[in-house]
Amino acid sequence: MTEMVAKVFWPEEARSSEPEILAKVHAIAERDLRVKGHVPDTVWFHMFDETSTAHIRKALGMNHDTQGSRVFYIIVFRKLEPITDLSGPEFRDAWWQIINCHRILWEGGVYHRDISPSKLMYYRLSCGRVIGVLNDYDLSSIQDDCARGNERTGTVPFMAIKLLTLSAIDGVVKHVYRHDAESFIWVFIWVCLRYKDGKPRRKPRGRLDQWLKVDAPTCCTLKCHFLLVARHESSTRPSRSHLDNWVLAQALLTPVASYYVHPDVVAEENVFETWLKKPMESITTIWTTL
Repeated sequence: MTEMVAKVFWPEEARSSEPEILAKVHAIAERDLRVKGHVPDTVWFHMFDETSTAHIRKALGMNHDTQGSRVFYIIVFRKLEPITDLSGPEFRDAWWQIINCHRILWEGGVYHRDISPSKLMYYRLSCGRVIGVLNDYDLSSIQDDCARGNERTGTVPFMAIKLLTLSAIDGVVKHVYRHDAESFIWVFIWVCLRYKDGKPRRKPRGRLDQWLKVDAPTCCTLKCHFLLVARHESSTRPSRSHLDNWVLAQALLTPVASYYVHPDVVAEENVFETWLKKPMESITTIWTTL
């Protein structure tokens, strides 16, 4: 019997609803195998219109503008497992499948904008193969939501450094594909350093723990130091189950570091090739020749 999970939440009414976004996601999946099977399987959903907080405003004689109002939703999905459970080649493979799914969705006008470990999931086929799934679209936007391009969304420890700056907090920086691509890399780093055999490491977790405790500008400073200095230090060690993945992690961080030293060296349309695909292919070539 297939297990189910229910997502119960209160999204803003002014945003495109998650079921609306998922409908577009599934439409893209039907015509592209790089997406099909790599997105959540929606079983049922319902919006409880009568719970809208806009009703409270009306009852109090306030204005009838629904901006900022929320409404109760329930969505039922087929159960998935967290990608952090995986190690070695399985983790790497699932992560790469999700990156390809995300890119096709982005090109199709679905912008996830909140890449973090909890949004990367997987399931296992009867043959044993792991299939990565990009999950949780409640902070996503679609092409028609152009006004939301400068809205700062994401989970601080995994957000692109550029989105942690004061100018981004003030809404000056537009969220583009490059920022999600960088988030995927930070997730990869995080799992390599903080997980062993699918379980959180008790120690050493070190400096990465600080990213969870500080505000965005401080996290920006900590991540810059990690990117340019700390990742090369002997004290920065992956778990044994992610030793091979750490080789790829360093290769992924190299073009990101180059970008922040020389911001004009990469065009937006080349980010997937230079930041993700090229490091993945170069490291895979090395592994297959050993």
